Amino acid sequence: MKWKHFEQHDDQNGKPVEETPQERMRSRMTEHLTEQLAMATALVEGRPYAATRTVTKKNEDGSTVTVERDKRLRPWYWHDLSGKWFLELRYANTVLSLAKDQNAIEIGTKDKLVPTIQTVIEAVNAGELDAAMNAALASRKKPGKAA
Repeated sequence: MKWKHFEQHDDQNGKPVEETPQERMRSRMTEHLTEQLAMATALVEGRPYAATRTVTKKNEDGSTVTVERDKRLRPWYWHDLSGKWFLELRYANTVLSLAKDQNAIEIGTKDKLVPTIQTVIEAVNAGELDAAMNAALASRKKPGKAA
């Protein structure tokens, strides 16, 4: 796993430059949307998609080995019985509220799925969904204190 906020370095002293919380929030959302884009592209092309992640585990002899495992991804898109496709955006395990009483984007046909996700990625990078992502973070339950 790469830590994106440590990849950039200051040219003067070589220390890592940390991302701001807003940049980190946008980069996480962009990563998840890129995974959804790959899944949607595979769906439109009619081929299977399997994302993998790297896991470190111990072998029978006790040595540590890195192994690639399948990653469980849930699609953020679906279709209804009439064939209309929809896309919901999720952040912090919460569905984003895009407008009042609206939490999904109606796409129409399956062919428009990939361009719609690309447009959403551009909107996230431009900061247009920052308010919705901040609201999703604020709505999460705070962990309680141990008694």
